[in-house]
Amino acid sequence: MRYSPTLVDHFLNPRNAGLMRDPDGVGEDEYVGCGDLVRFFLRVRHDRAIEVRFQSYGCGPTIAAASVASELCRGRTVDDLRQLKAAEVAGALEWLPEDREHAAEVVAGALRAAARDHLGRGRRDV
Repeated sequence: MRYSPTLVDHFLNPRNAGLMRDPDGVGEDEYVGCGDLVRFFLRVRHDRAIEVRFQSYGCGPTIAAASVASELCRGRTVDDLRQLKAAEVAGALEWLPEDREHAAEVVAGALRAAARDHLGRGRRDV
């Protein structure tokens, strides 16, 4: 199986991995087919994600997808994140094999959940 250079780079050098203290939104999703789990943390100011961090437990493509998505989504509005599609995450990786497309799905689902969590908290942005 061959992966894109972007996917390999994000797997070997994940960006924004780790916890966040006092996040403004937290969301996770899981792919039960193999047990992959992704959790995102958002820091939001003026309705925009100014910081995006993640934890990922799973295959290399899922870790890479979470990393690339953390960069892709910084600066975007919470409403935009609430509507994020897996195809956009997969596109940022340049290519995902068909049997690894779940990586983009679980990442997009976790980011949408984090956006919903932020909106559900009813906090005003600073």
